Amino acid sequence: MRFGDIASWRLCRMGFAASERMPNFLERLLKRYRFEDMQMPLGMLATDLATGSSVSFRDSGDVFLPIRASCSYPGLFQPVRWDGRLLVDGAITMEVPALLARQLGATHVISVHLPVQAGAPPANVFQVMNRCFQIMQTQTEEGWRKHSDIVIAPDVSGVEWDAFDCGPKLIKIGEAAAEAALSVIRHWLPEPQEPAPDLSPIITPRSLPA
Repeated sequence: MRFGDIASWRLCRMGFAASERMPNFLERLLKRYRFEDMQMPLGMLATDLATGSSVSFRDSGDVFLPIRASCSYPGLFQPVRWDGRLLVDGAITMEVPALLARQLGATHVISVHLPVQAGAPPANVFQVMNRCFQIMQTQTEEGWRKHSDIVIAPDVSGVEWDAFDCGPKLIKIGEAAAEAALSVIRHWLPEPQEPAPDLSPIITPRSLPA
């Protein structure tokens, strides 16, 4: 995946990049792209810039616009227009949509959190924005943690926000963090039952009636 697969630089008053290329990329990538066709219930959050409230997408319709809205990082990507609203990244109002998972019927919620990494001072405007959002989200963690049964925090220190070529590395980091939590997750699952013995009569050719 490259930046050019999903967006193009287009400076305007609302942002530096437009994400009109994303639907074509997603249509090529996904086997299913409608909420009602997903094998597992799916929900996404965006943020309404006018009201400051979360906007949830679920149950029906395609995922293209919700993903675009959910990826519209303020200041970088231009907001997405939908139903008379301007939508941006859902993480502005709720960093991790744990409550939405509950509303979709989840009995146990596994949240994935990317902790704020202290480091060198920001060197450009994008790093300044990213750092500000990280600090802001740290102050609102309680809102989603109370709806989470376990929080997995992959060690992504050293990976920059725009590291589009780090996908394989990030997947391995996520796998390692999830495997470390498996012992807790397994306790949620019912113990496997021993198969019941087969008590039906055994009939052999010799015992068949004449």
